[in-house]
Amino acid sequence: MSVGWLHYVGVSTSLHFQSALRLLPLIFSHVTAGWLALLGLAVPLAIYLWNRRPGHVVRVGSIRWLEAAANRRLRSLRPEQLLLFLLRAALVALLALAVAEPAQLLPAPPLRGQVLLAPGVTKADVKLVQPALDSLRQRGYQLRQLHTERPVSAPLPWASAGLGDTTTAARLPLDSARSINLWHTVQAADSLPGRPLVVVAPLTLAGFTGTRAALPAQVQWLPLPQPDSSTQAVAAWQPHPDSLTVLVASGSETSLRVQKIRRRWPAAGSRLRLLPGVEIRTDAQRHVYVLHGSRQQPLPVIRRQPRWHVSYDAAHAASGRVVMAALRAIGPVLPLAPRLTVAAELPSDSLDWLFWLRDAPAPAARSRHIWQEASQKASVLPTQFQPVGASQPIAVQRLDTAAPAGTVVWQTASRHALLSEQPAGHLLLHTRLDPAWSGLADSPELPNLLLPLLQPVGLTIPVDTRPLAITQLQSARPATSGAVEPLAPHRPLTPWLVLAAGLLFAAERLLAARRPGTSPVTPLS
Repeated sequence: MSVGWLHYVGVSTSLHFQSALRLLPLIFSHVTAGWLALLGLAVPLAIYLWNRRPGHVVRVGSIRWLEAAANRRLRSLRPEQLLLFLLRAALVALLALAVAEPAQLLPAPPLRGQVLLAPGVTKADVKLVQPALDSLRQRGYQLRQLHTERPVSAPLPWASAGLGDTTTAARLPLDSARSINLWHTVQAADSLPGRPLVVVAPLTLAGFTGTRAALPAQVQWLPLPQPDSSTQAVAAWQPHPDSLTVLVASGSETSLRVQKIRRRWPAAGSRLRLLPGVEIRTDAQRHVYVLHGSRQQPLPVIRRQPRWHVSYDAAHAASGRVVMAALRAIGPVLPLAPRLTVAAELPSDSLDWLFWLRDAPAPAARSRHIWQEASQKASVLPTQFQPVGASQPIAVQRLDTAAPAGTVVWQTASRHALLSEQPAGHLLLHTRLDPAWSGLADSPELPNLLLPLLQPVGLTIPVDTRPLAITQLQSARPATSGAVEPLAPHRPLTPWLVLAAGLLFAAERLLAARRPGTSPVTPLS
């Protein structure tokens, strides 16, 4: 019966101890030092066993009557000053715990989710996804604005997006950037670690330019609905004095189609309807404007063929062949086919583009735009470059990182400049279009990459409304190996342990001072 009762007491004590640990979770910064300090319990034990004070000698007449009492005391010998020993042991144990630096784990405060509006998102865009945003607002999410050049904005009132309490006047700040790269723009969300992030953006190919970057793992996307199709005039040229040709692009979720519409030059001030939703107007100075309701947008007219020239030496011969092939593929796509020449000597007339594939300095005065590539001093630096829409990244074996980057146009996965603009109109490729240097020579994406750069002045590339493949969004996750978990909130207990040890030390000193001494008895001689 006693054995069963002891087992019940032991199990009950263990359960109560485990419940206390769950209610008060602890961590120890220096467990080994605490265990070593706990060996100090041997000190009060040694004091208790061997530090006996000598008593005062009391002389008595005879010990005849004390012998029986002494025998009884020897038979009932018990430890003396047990309370003092326990105080000293508790003092050492508290100091050992203080050396281990315990801390109480506190419940982590809830991290508020963040709604991030992509650059250019307006109140009209927000209304398209208002039910979803209202649900996030009621769950405590904060509203912030992403910018192309600046970090994530401070929390904005929901009223600025037309949600919540709209009685207060608040305006939604807009980013005036013409083109965005949501891969790198959303990377600014690294300043909000551990929080759920919802990015409100149009998930089209036009918004994801450049190399895909690793995004925070907690990023989710709330795509803005896009129109089924869009039609816009992107270029106009004058093949004859009395004729006008307009290039009209029609984009949908699955394709992008362009067509040339030829008309007689309209009278000044008249309106000309090209397609449903596309109207133009001309003035007396023979300028062309695209009409958008009550607004009009200038449409520059191209009046001559672009002039391109390629010049390369033996060291850049492989790149020269790749450049000529890419330019011949681009030519038929432009409104006016360019006039392409290849020679070591430059032509006498002015050029629109000069592809100077030589180590010698380029004659800047002969061309409005110059293309150069890396010199022989480029170092071996394996990296990758993945254009938007490309299924596979393009390998880069050698990269010139010593040349000044200027304005980065193409960026590698290692955040180095692959193509940069030095002065205005001077482009520097930090590798070469040589199979030994990069995979750009074998990539079918090269003409598409060069087309936005070689377009005539005033020609606008139509917005590509095709949606980005969801696999590219889901696979853009950073590596988690070696990541350091954030330290949970905790409360240090060392100061309280030191304070309790000080109180126990004061009690021990007080009790030790009041301890009565024992006196051995000796007979009178």
